[in-house]
Amino acid sequence: MSSASNLQVPSRPGVRKPKVPALEAARDEPRPQGALTRQDIALAIANKCEDVSKREAKRLVDSVIDEIVTTLTRGENLKLHDFGSFIVRGKGERAGRNPRTGAKVPIEPRQVVIFKASPSMKAVVNGDATTKKRGVLTVVGKGERR
Repeated sequence: MSSASNLQVPSRPGVRKPKVPALEAARDEPRPQGALTRQDIALAIANKCEDVSKREAKRLVDSVIDEIVTTLTRGENLKLHDFGSFIVRGKGERAGRNPRTGAKVPIEPRQVVIFKASPSMKAVVNGDATTKKRGVLTVVGKGERR
């Protein structure tokens, strides 16, 4: 018998792990690093809007994302003021190569989604802008802060 088999704990389906208060609190706050997730957005909405529960915020985020996907699937472009544009572009057929064999392989035509950040968003990302009350972006001269 290996030593690894001695370390295994039998599973008990009826037993729940105790909740750790620190971990529960950490789920309510956005993560300081990494990618922003749907859950992070929903938690931010629930925290900023007192009348909105976490469940309602999640439904809201899912509804918005579903509407964005539906719009792009129809081949329509999507423009969000002071954020950017999602543009659907068609790519034609082209010749590619199999990297292993070097053989030519046709790449079929397809649709791709491209995101183009607005000038306001670019300014904020580069540190050249500040935000107003309701999250509307305002460009300020380079290096200036309000």
